[in-house]
Amino acid sequence: MGATCIDRLCSARLAFERPRQADLDELARLHADPRVAETLGGVQSRAQSEAQLRALRRHWDDYGFGIWTLREASSGRFAGRGGLQRVVIEGRDEVEVAYALRPELWGRGLATEVACESVRVAFEVLGLAELVCFTLPANRASRRVMAKAGFHYDRDIVHAGLPHALHRQTAVAWQEGG
Repeated sequence: MGATCIDRLCSARLAFERPRQADLDELARLHADPRVAETLGGVQSRAQSEAQLRALRRHWDDYGFGIWTLREASSGRFAGRGGLQRVVIEGRDEVEVAYALRPELWGRGLATEVACESVRVAFEVLGLAELVCFTLPANRASRRVMAKAGFHYDRDIVHAGLPHALHRQTAVAWQEGG
């Protein structure tokens, strides 16, 4: 599908950019942080982060959207990653809103900012009908982000061999404000 008008965006405090190879060092540090990895399947090696970066870039090439590299708008400093990605949940193709931020930025509403901007792009720009978001059941912070971004609990699932709480949002509900 190639490049789209969503390769670069800005929200109130973050700049969203399509991932580049130059992002590898920062992404590898994020994925190596045990605090981040605790809810994302474990610490990743540099090689695993490199493979994930290749997959993120390929997703953009295949679908015209994906996970962005996030930077603080005021300083340009790396903040994390987040956005939209295709996933298969219990045999069904879905589009997920995903986010991971540097721990020192947690608790500032940035994950909610990422989730809300991702939802807006999915429904306003891409014209998707629905989205999912999921996390480990005990990850209360992420579940709060999901609720603030308009997601509602759907059901418990097993993803990547672990129990997760699946949340869903439809374009119709989003347009109606809830």
